[in-house]
Amino acid sequence: MLKKILFFIYLLLIILLSLLPPNDLPDVVLFIFADKLIHCCMYAGLTFLMFWAWAERLTGNKFLIPLLIVAVCGFVMELLQGLLGLGRTFDLWDQFSNMAGFFPGWILWIWVKKICASWGQSK
Repeated sequence: MLKKILFFIYLLLIILLSLLPPNDLPDVVLFIFADKLIHCCMYAGLTFLMFWAWAERLTGNKFLIPLLIVAVCGFVMELLQGLLGLGRTFDLWDQFSNMAGFFPGWILWIWVKKICASWGQSK
């Protein structure tokens, strides 16, 4: 249950950060395309938490369900940014970065699952 709560808290955090007006966010330029890396990392975290929270249900070909959820969530956030008039705009590259975040999140989940399994076997 705690895993699912953490997932939804993280999802809420993404929603809030995605819909905040840009003047409420710090204006720090780390390097070129840093914002795209941030989008990718945010959605990688979302993907990882989704696999962690619903590990028993997301086996086999069902791993595509989180990809679809990440794609839809990212698209809806970008669409809302463009429609709500909060000083933010729809950015197709942000959407690609959101979707790209699925892959590191999924790979991290596979890696963590293998490490946990090997710890269980060593006992």
